[in-house]
Amino acid sequence: MSLIVKHKNIKRIVFPAFMLSTSFIWGQKAVNDTVKNTKDIEEVVVIGYGKVKKSDLTGSVSSVSAKDLAATPAMNALQALQGRAAGLNIVTAGGAPGAGANVTIRGGSSITQSSDPLYIVDGFQLDNALNVINPNDIESIDVLKGASAIAIYGARGSNGIIVIKTKSGKKGRTVINYNTFMSFDMLSKKLDMVSDSEQFVKYQYELAQLQGKTTQWSNVFDNSLGTDTPGFYTGAYNRIANRYGSAYALDWQERMLGGTGVTQNHNVNVSAGNDKTQAFISYNYNKQDGLLQNYSETRNSLRANITSELYKGVRVDFNTMFTNNSVNGGGAYSGMKKILLQPINGGTLFTEDQLFNTQTFPDYSALDSGFDTENPYIETQASTSNKRTRTFVANAGIEFDFLKNFTWRTAGQYSWTNSKSTSFSDQNSRAFLTDPINTGINGNIANAETFRYQITNTLNYNKTFGEKHKVNALIGNEIWYEESEGSSMRLTKFPYPNFGLDDIANATVADKNTDRSSNSLLSYFARVNYNYDNRYLITGTIRADGSSKFAEGSRWGYFPSVAGAWRVSQENFWQGHKIDKIVNDFKLRIEYGVTGNNGVANNLWRTNVLLTDYPINNTQGYPAYVTSTNWGNRDLQWEELRTTNIGVDLAFFNSRIKLTSEWYNNNVSKMLFESVLPVSSGYSRQYQNIGSMRNRGMEFTLNTVNLKSENFRWTTDLNISFNKSKVLSLENGQLNKTFSVGGSRTGMVTYYATVGEELGDMYGYIYQGIYTTDDFTQNPDGSLTLKPGVVKPATGTPKPGDMKFAADNEAGDQFTRRMQKIGNGTPDFIGGISNNFSYKGFDLAVFMKFSVGNDIYNATKQSLSPYAMFQNIPSEFGNNYYHLIDPNTGQATTNLVRLKELNPNEGSSLWSLSNTNTSNIAYPSSYYVEDGSYLRIAQVTLGYSFPKEFLNKVMLSNARIYFTINNLATITGYSGYDPEVSAASGVTVTPGYDSSTYPRSRSYVLGLNLTF
Repeated sequence: MSLIVKHKNIKRIVFPAFMLSTSFIWGQKAVNDTVKNTKDIEEVVVIGYGKVKKSDLTGSVSSVSAKDLAATPAMNALQALQGRAAGLNIVTAGGAPGAGANVTIRGGSSITQSSDPLYIVDGFQLDNALNVINPNDIESIDVLKGASAIAIYGARGSNGIIVIKTKSGKKGRTVINYNTFMSFDMLSKKLDMVSDSEQFVKYQYELAQLQGKTTQWSNVFDNSLGTDTPGFYTGAYNRIANRYGSAYALDWQERMLGGTGVTQNHNVNVSAGNDKTQAFISYNYNKQDGLLQNYSETRNSLRANITSELYKGVRVDFNTMFTNNSVNGGGAYSGMKKILLQPINGGTLFTEDQLFNTQTFPDYSALDSGFDTENPYIETQASTSNKRTRTFVANAGIEFDFLKNFTWRTAGQYSWTNSKSTSFSDQNSRAFLTDPINTGINGNIANAETFRYQITNTLNYNKTFGEKHKVNALIGNEIWYEESEGSSMRLTKFPYPNFGLDDIANATVADKNTDRSSNSLLSYFARVNYNYDNRYLITGTIRADGSSKFAEGSRWGYFPSVAGAWRVSQENFWQGHKIDKIVNDFKLRIEYGVTGNNGVANNLWRTNVLLTDYPINNTQGYPAYVTSTNWGNRDLQWEELRTTNIGVDLAFFNSRIKLTSEWYNNNVSKMLFESVLPVSSGYSRQYQNIGSMRNRGMEFTLNTVNLKSENFRWTTDLNISFNKSKVLSLENGQLNKTFSVGGSRTGMVTYYATVGEELGDMYGYIYQGIYTTDDFTQNPDGSLTLKPGVVKPATGTPKPGDMKFAADNEAGDQFTRRMQKIGNGTPDFIGGISNNFSYKGFDLAVFMKFSVGNDIYNATKQSLSPYAMFQNIPSEFGNNYYHLIDPNTGQATTNLVRLKELNPNEGSSLWSLSNTNTSNIAYPSSYYVEDGSYLRIAQVTLGYSFPKEFLNKVMLSNARIYFTINNLATITGYSGYDPEVSAASGVTVTPGYDSSTYPRSRSYVLGLNLTF
C-alpha cells in the first residue's frame, strides 16, 4: 500500500506504507521507468577465494564501500565501521587513544573462547586487521555471516568473517590523492560530583564521626583541633560554615580532562598504470593526543601494490604493508575513579596549589588506610607506559589461464609482528611511596614476536553451457603456520637518580618469563556455483581442516555447506507485468552449513611436566619433575557451529528502495570449555568438548533514494539487527556457570550463563531502598526493634538509613545474600541510520547509531560510593544521603523523632554513612544497574567540492573541504560517561560492564581532500 501525491512540478511522490516514518521518494523519473540500475546488478562482492556479482549471491553478506568509510574521518577502520553493517556489533573499550574494541558478528559463537571474527585481507588472514590497516587504503569491506559464505574458511569461520579488499592501481594517467584532517577533541560529558567545599567538609565530618575517625578529620579540615576542646562537637558545623562557606573547590574533571586533544591525519597515495601493469602506493601518518596527559597514539603506515599481466593469460601481483604504531597508555592510570574521588578541598592541610601539584596519597592514606586514590596529575607523570607494535606483511601471487576455462592461482603471504611494552614508575609514584624498600622505583619490559606464513593454491573452472547454464567450480588447498615467542621482566629497586629502562644494570630482576609456541593448519576445500538462467542459484562447499592444536586422531574437522537462491523477479510470470514496475528485484535465499572453531591455546591435548625443587633432609636444590595441575585431553576436538540462514532481497521502484531481510539460527555444540575436575582426579582442570548454545535473530538493511533531481539528492541507509542467545547445555549437567567481573572497590558483579536462558545475565542483590524510621519501634531504653513484616537483613539488627535488600528466603521475610537476576547486558536490537544529502557542490551526511534493551552495570557509580575518608562523592549521593549526625550536638543520634526531622524525605533518601553501609556498597546490587539504551548522533559532516572551472585553473581534478562533528549528542538515560561501553574483556558473556572507563570525547574535525 502507498500514498501517491501529484504536482505539476513534481513527477511523483510515493509513500510506501512501511516507509512513512522514515523517508519518501521524489524523482525526476516516473516510477514506471523500465531502465534498470545496471550499477547495482554488476556490483561485486568479495567472498572466500573469489568474488561474485551481488545479484548472484546465495549467502548472507553485508557490504560497506570505500565511500562510506571515507565519509568517516577516523584513526582506524574499527571506528569508521561502527553501526554500518547489519549483524556486526563493535563496542569500544573506551575513548582512550588506542583503545581496543570487542567485535562480534551475530552474537559470537562461543561462551569461554574468543568471539573475534576472522579477518581476511586481499585473500590472507591478518589478525586485528581493522586496527592495522589504514582506512584510506580500503576499497571495500564485506561481512560474511551465512554458512554459504563462511564454510569455505572452515575452522576459522565460526565467528563470522570480515573480508577487506584494499585499493589497487588503475589504468590511465597517474593520480595523486592527498587527504588530511585535524580534529579537536573535548570532553563530551562531565559527571556531577559534589562541588561545594562546605557541603564536602560537612559530609567528611559525618563520615568521620560514624567511622570513629574524628581526630583524622580534624587534622585535615579543622587545623588539628583536639576533640576534647570545649565545643568541638557542638560548634563543628559553625566552624565548617565559617571556614569553607566560600572556600575553593577543585574541579578535577576540568583540570584533568578539560583541555583539548588534537588529532592530525595525513594520507597520500599514488595510482598509476597502463594496460599491462598497475601500481598503487600509500603513506599515512596519524597522531592523536588524548585528553589526559601521557595518553596518545601515533601511527605510521606504508603500503604498495603492483599487479601486472606478464603475458596474455599470465598475471602476477605483489602487495606489501608496514605499520608502526605507538600507544602511550597513561602509566598507572586505572580509571576515572582516581580522578572523580579526589578531594576538592585540602582543608588546613593543603593549599589549592599543593592539592593539585603534590602527591597527597601518603598523607591521606596514613590518616585512613582505606584511601586508595593517588593524585592523578602527579601519577600520570610519575608512572608512564608505552606499547609499540610493528607489523610487516608481504603477499605475492601468480595466476594463469589454461584450457580456456581454467585458472590456476598460487599465492603466499609472510607476516611479522613485533611488539614491545614498557612501563616505569619513578620516585613520585604510588608504587614507590607505598613500598619504597622492596619495590621502590620499578618498571616492566615485555617483548613479543610473531611470524606466520600462508600458501594457498586454487584451481578455478568457469564455463557457460548454452546460454542458461553457468558453472563455476573451485578446488584448493592451504597451509597456514604461526610461531610466536615472548619474554618479560619485572624490575624493582632502581637507584635514584637513574636512566630508567635505558639502563637496568643496577635494578633487581623481581620476575622474568619466556614463552614460545607454534601451531599450523592444513586445509583442503572445494566449491561449486551453479546458475541457471539467472533465476536458480546453487552453491555447495566442503572444507577439511587439520589442526596441530589437537592430538592425532582428533585433528581433522569437515565443514560442508549448501545454499540456494531463487530470483523470482527473473521469472516470465513476473517480468513485463504490473508488479515488475513496483518490485523490480525479488530474490529468496536459503543456506545451511557447518563451521568449526579451534580457538584455544596450543598443546592442551597433552599434560605438561614442570621442573620444581624437592628438598631432601631439609636441604633445597634437588630438581624434580611433577605434572601440571591441568590434565591434557587427547580427545579434544573441534567446536562446531551449525547455521541456517533464510534471506529475502527486494528492490522497489527501479531500485529506489532496496530491502534485505535475514533470519538465522546458529547452534554451537562441542564447545571448548575449561572444566573443573574433582579433587580425586589429582588434577584441577581440563579442557573438554562440553555444552552447547544458540544464537537466533533477524537483520534488516534498507537503502532508499528519497529525493532525486538534477541538483539535489537525499538517500537513507538503515540497518537493524535482533539477536537472542540461549544456553542449551553446560558441563556435567550443570545448570549455570558464573563469571565474576571487577573487584570489591572497583565495582563487582557476577554474570551467569544459565541453561535455558540468554547470555549476559547479571546477578546480585535486589536493592529496595533504605530502612526508615517507620520500620522501627523505639523501646524505652532507646534501642530499636524492627517491626513485623519488614524484611530482615542478612546479619545483625538494622538501623534507619541502612541499605535494604529484597527478601530471598522461602519465607519471604529475610535477605540471605542469595544471588538473583538484576539485569542483562545484551541489547534487544542494535543498528545505524545514515542520511546523505547533496546539492550542487555541497554534501551533508548525518549518521546515527543506536542500541535498545541492554542494561549496564555501572561499576563506576559503585566505586564512587562512600567507603573511605577524604574522597569526593557524586552529587546524587551528596545531596540525598541519610543523615545520622545531629548538627546541634555534632554527634550521632538514634532518636526516631529527631532522625525523621533530619530526613524529612527519608523514603527517597539514599543510604547513610554507617559502617554497615560501607560493607553493603560492595555488594553487587540492582541499584547500580541502569538502562543502557541510547541513540547517538555519531557524526555530522558538511562538505563542499569545488567546481570543475576552478579546479582546471589550479590544475586539480578534485578538491573538497569538510567539517565534521563526531559524537555530537547522545540520547540516553544512562548516568555514566557513555552507554557504549565494554570494560570487561568477554563481551559475549559479560556485556554492559562499565568500570571507570576512559570517557569518549566530542571532536570537531576540519578536513581536506585533494586529487592531482
